Amino acid sequence: MKQRLAMLLFVSAFIVAGCGGGGGTTGGGGGGGTVPVTTPTPTPTPTPAGNLPLSEAVSGSTAWVNPSSHKTLYFLDVDTATGGTCTAAAAGCLGVWPAFVPVAGSAAVDNMTIIVRSDGTGQQWAYQGHPLYNYSGDSAADQANGDNLPDFGGHWHVARPQAAPTPPPGQTPPPCHTYC
Repeated sequence: MKQRLAMLLFVSAFIVAGCGGGGGTTGGGGGGGTVPVTTPTPTPTPTPAGNLPLSEAVSGSTAWVNPSSHKTLYFLDVDTATGGTCTAAAAGCLGVWPAFVPVAGSAAVDNMTIIVRSDGTGQQWAYQGHPLYNYSGDSAADQANGDNLPDFGGHWHVARPQAAPTPPPGQTPPPCHTYC
């Protein structure tokens, strides 16, 4: 009987020791404790450099918006990359319709280009050859308060990727690729 009891105690002690028994912080490595788990760091999604316009739903259809404010971008149907109507010389135009200018690191993609303004005052984003503008009458993201407004010699329109803007009389629109 004593032999059985001794064997039972030995096996019990062996089982307890095998389970790790303690996880002290001092040396020894007697098993047990926790295994460190490393969580992989997510790789950030690359974003285009600069302020390339984004496409979002505006008034029920996809439109180009300013990526920093999500405000709608517009074009003047008589404006072209080489003959802009909304210039510094057009009294008040740029106050109501501020030019959408590229920031450092911006790069053109397909029909979204960076042009030198026809009045020589700097660069501006253009879509299919039409310079892009913000509208001071839009107070929040994704509004289209400037759509179809007659002003400064033409009509203002929301810049939409699906359809090419109406070219001025006698001109044909440039070909459309990725952003139409």
